[in-house]
Amino acid sequence: MLRSSRLQHGTATQHKAYHGAGRQARAGPQQHLSARPVVSVRSSVDPDELHEAKLGPNVVSGIREVKEKLTWSPATVIRNEAVNLDGTHRLLHLSVSDEVDMLYGRKIQAVPDTARWIESFTVPGQFVGVRPPKQDEANGLADHQHLYTIACSPYESRRDSAYIGGSIIEVVVDKRNGGDQSSLADMAPGATVEVSQVVGRGFASLFNSYSGLPSSLEEQRNILAIAVGLRGIAAVRAVLNWAPVQAHATSRRVSCYYVTKSPSSAAFLAEWDQWREAGINFHPLYIESMLKGSAQDGEAEPAGNPS
Repeated sequence: MLRSSRLQHGTATQHKAYHGAGRQARAGPQQHLSARPVVSVRSSVDPDELHEAKLGPNVVSGIREVKEKLTWSPATVIRNEAVNLDGTHRLLHLSVSDEVDMLYGRKIQAVPDTARWIESFTVPGQFVGVRPPKQDEANGLADHQHLYTIACSPYESRRDSAYIGGSIIEVVVDKRNGGDQSSLADMAPGATVEVSQVVGRGFASLFNSYSGLPSSLEEQRNILAIAVGLRGIAAVRAVLNWAPVQAHATSRRVSCYYVTKSPSSAAFLAEWDQWREAGINFHPLYIESMLKGSAQDGEAEPAGNPS
């Protein structure tokens, strides 16, 4: 199962609590669950520390090490388009400079001497650093900067980059987040940015490097992708548009649940039907609708109470 979200541990903790309550209830009639008042506590812990607590120190240290050792290439914005109804989510099409040294000789004509930038992008779920040009940092990302999942499939990038001197990729930014994301979201075609090398192993287990998306396709397994929010659907979009996954959907079940706030904030609406036509079971889940329905059910109960 592919989970494209950072908020998975809370659900698991809730399930453990439910199972624990069930074991105590079955222990015997003499044991009772004590009713404890629910206390709302405002945490003073830094959000980065909470994030580290969820991922674990080893994973976070690995991410920090990656962010500190990035190499940068100039890139040009070739298109900037909205991917949701209110226009806050922007899809940037970037052309990363990809000049390849060629070898020439008496018997060798135009043989590449260096690898292209795009050759490191091999599987959905890999990511890059993107920042405005002329940053103070020579290498690495500042604390307020992010790594962005490449939102297109490797096949699409290689196809679009085949006959030009650049590598074409797509990343998604949210202009409401402020900082560099707002600056990137407002960039017009022709603007220049800096893009790091491709990093990451894509959708793969943290505990077993072999267990991941490619192995699931080889073993003919059913695939379930869970995308939460903008960053989640950006990563999963690369999966759903990948030709091997769409071919896989003709013989095995491929499903995606997309959790988003509302229809106006949902991204890539135009592509949902394309995924469904490819045989992928795509289901949006709107948080506002679910919360509104729960509130209405809660208000309806007292009205029917005879007391």
